[in-house]
Amino acid sequence: MNANVPEDPNRVLIHDLRNLLAVIVNYSELIADETNDPEAVKADIQEVRAAAERAIALTEKLPRAGQIA
Repeated sequence: MNANVPEDPNRVLIHDLRNLLAVIVNYSELIADETNDPEAVKADIQEVRAAAERAIALTEKLPRAGQIA
């Protein structure tokens, strides 16, 4: 990317949201595979929750429906 061209904030936000959703999906798969290990499941659930909370925080940066940026 050209250093003189500013990054599109929406593109960065979408990228960050997709990364967090990938964390949620991947840890959910781990949870499904670790049902016999309660401590591992608990740790994975904490990761899912943390990623979801970060994703929610990112949505606060999105323009509201009907709002002109």
